[in-house]
Amino acid sequence: MLSVRSRAAVAALSLAFAAHAPAMAADDGEKCEGFNRLLCMPRAAAASVADAAANMVEAVNFKKPSSKVIDATDEGDLSRIKRFDQAKDPSFAPENMLGVAVNTYLTKPDPAKDAKRFAVLEYLVGKADLSGELGTVLLQETVNQAYFARNVPQESWPRRLALAHLLVEHGASARGINLSTCDYCETDNEYLALLILAGANPNVQSTTYSALLNRFIRKDQFDAARRLIALGADPNGSTWGKRSMLVRLISECDQDMTRKLATPERFEAEWQKCVSAVSARVSFAIEQGADPNGKADPDNGCLTPYEVAREKKNDELAERLLKLGARPGLGEVCRSGG
Repeated sequence: MLSVRSRAAVAALSLAFAAHAPAMAADDGEKCEGFNRLLCMPRAAAASVADAAANMVEAVNFKKPSSKVIDATDEGDLSRIKRFDQAKDPSFAPENMLGVAVNTYLTKPDPAKDAKRFAVLEYLVGKADLSGELGTVLLQETVNQAYFARNVPQESWPRRLALAHLLVEHGASARGINLSTCDYCETDNEYLALLILAGANPNVQSTTYSALLNRFIRKDQFDAARRLIALGADPNGSTWGKRSMLVRLISECDQDMTRKLATPERFEAEWQKCVSAVSARVSFAIEQGADPNGKADPDNGCLTPYEVAREKKNDELAERLLKLGARPGLGEVCRSGG
């Protein structure tokens, strides 16, 4: 459970979001794109540290951060920050001000103020204990990029990396960080390497996102996927419970569903586009070490990639899987207890 000081900081951070951010659409997790939009499957059960912290905040009533704190962090006014007395106002505690300062630095790009705001962060992290929950929660905020939608993503990357370095250098642990929610991580290998070295699990899944490697491959970001595998991501990683990544990838190309969604004159083109894309992703994953039989066992219903390809009427991919080492009768053997 988060300590009182950490909960206060998280509460301050959440309130800072409300103070700084316009209304945003609720995050509905990993998006299904194009003809895959009706194929989203049940979500994994593991929750991130940030999820747990957010739930904690809902149950705890903390004071809203002082407008003085918001103004001072926005201006990067370090001299004013140093004069605040937490005995007069709890929101002046370094942990509370740090939550607001992190949000300001991440979400409000301003070349004229960035250096001053970072100086405020350096001062506050020097005053706060980041070795426990607080450090992890703040580090998670460098991962969650959904609220960068109103900014040019490239503007956030250097600040995100600089802040992550600062937090880790002052004792923040990435163990328990939910990397599966990391938007734009495909572009920034230094950031991923930093977090994984600090303890982040590259194979973690969340309530709304499958493992980061699966997302990279689904988006045809093969270079990023290779780098992530080199950092420890498992090419056999499961998605939504214990089904293999290959099963998930193949499930997205369903002939019957494509026929329902496409006009008759567009069906063949859309189907061939789907077959080509999924075949390339599956071939890549197997080349990187994914089991062509999807590590089928009773825990995942003995479901094999070959069976799924046949079920989805993707005969071309089914034949390719056989050439890549798939065993056509393995699922039945597994279900019979053999």
